[in-house]
Amino acid sequence: AGRIPASGSSYAYAYISMGELPAIIAAACLTLEYLVSSAAVARSWGDKVVEWLVSDIHLDADGSDSTSSLVLSILDPGYALNPMAFLVSAVSTVLLLSGVNESKSVTNFFTSVKVLLVVFMGLGGLVLLKPANLKPFIPPELGIAGVFRGATSSFFGYIGYDEVCCLAGEAINPRVNLPRAIMIVIASITILYIFAALMLTGMEPYYEISETSGFPEAFRANGVNWAAQLCAAGEVFTMPIIVLIGVMAQPRLQFALAQDGLLPKFFSKVDAKGNLWNGTFFSGVLLIVISTCVPFTYLNDLLSAGILVAFCMTDSSILLMRYSSPEDKPQLLEKLVAGYNVLSFITALMISHSFGRGIIAISCALTVTACGLIPLWCHKAKVFGGARASLFFKKEGVNDEDYFRVPWLPFTPCAGIFLNWLLVAQLEVLGLSLLVLYILITTAFYFLYAMKHSIGNNIGWDCVRYDKIPPDEQDEHVLLRQFSLPPVRPRESDSKDTVSPRS
Repeated sequence: AGRIPASGSSYAYAYISMGELPAIIAAACLTLEYLVSSAAVARSWGDKVVEWLVSDIHLDADGSDSTSSLVLSILDPGYALNPMAFLVSAVSTVLLLSGVNESKSVTNFFTSVKVLLVVFMGLGGLVLLKPANLKPFIPPELGIAGVFRGATSSFFGYIGYDEVCCLAGEAINPRVNLPRAIMIVIASITILYIFAALMLTGMEPYYEISETSGFPEAFRANGVNWAAQLCAAGEVFTMPIIVLIGVMAQPRLQFALAQDGLLPKFFSKVDAKGNLWNGTFFSGVLLIVISTCVPFTYLNDLLSAGILVAFCMTDSSILLMRYSSPEDKPQLLEKLVAGYNVLSFITALMISHSFGRGIIAISCALTVTACGLIPLWCHKAKVFGGARASLFFKKEGVNDEDYFRVPWLPFTPCAGIFLNWLLVAQLEVLGLSLLVLYILITTAFYFLYAMKHSIGNNIGWDCVRYDKIPPDEQDEHVLLRQFSLPPVRPRESDSKDTVSPRS
């Protein structure tokens, strides 16, 4: 993200390192992460509101109170409709349409409250912790496979740090601030998640934990009703921020696609305040429709799988940008990275479905060998991006050692690729089938529309060189994205590291 501070996250990385088709598949997977997962959270919030009103506000659901029955019939009308999801989606969309600065203030406030709430729940769980509830630490009926299966299904709730990458195009001094922000977010989320999950399991036996209201019900089971009510109210109050942040990223992704000609220019229009009004409105309408009308019983696996595939592409992009193929075998690196991904997925399937130990051992050996062949047969690129650097980066500063560099190449990204595929392999057949169908639909869209309108295919790739086109002469046909949506001039102290809006 520090090297490529552009809107689009995995899409931008795949675009530069792999090309248009892989990039648009990455964008489709990110849409699951940003837009569809936000709709899932909005729908979950609607369910929590109804549950909170019944359990804590004591609205009667048995029909004895006509007013309560009327309210509940409005909030939960049936027919798979969720009016409260409609409400939170509509409010989030209106707030984003009002401007980035307003959204930022709301986001900071609610995020602070949410962190405090998680800390309170964790400390409360520590006070009420019963060591017997943590034994056995891994339930024997679930085993390690159950741990991975649960991690896969819930993975989309853990990827808020990717929002930082998608908003990279609006960052000040991205070279320094983006890696720092990503590391801080990942560390904070990891600590809070592990702490909260451990305390919740210690408060109540795992088989009694509520699927929809974990901490409130656990506090209630321990007789601490005031804490249960505080947690339930806090969840209802702070959960909408997840919807707001998710849908904030989607217009930036559409902006990046439109800048490259892969979506209509409608999505790249920036208003006088620097806001992506068209893209935000379109994303908001989709969010409202999906969250209000679509049950997510069968979509959770698809969401997590799509995000994991996008992250595999990000890890692969690191390998492609940090290594170069030999001159006599120009496509060798790409073949090795693709082969490693295929072997990783096959090995992951064998592990998750308990193939024979001998077969698994052979597959693991082949996978490790494929990883080891990358540095053995391909040399490290002299500049970040190798041959691609001449198309997408300024000549000066490309190999600046001050940039954050992924350590322990190629093993760090290869380990990430394997773990991602291992989580994907935990999915049921339905989840994998939906993922394949989704990717096929995306591929069809590329060949039917995007390929015919892409700037690279219609105007040519030579036009993207920084050193051929001065920033003040770049027009709307230039492939490179704007690195800052609002046309704000950087402060003098930041001018050295900040990229100008049209550069």
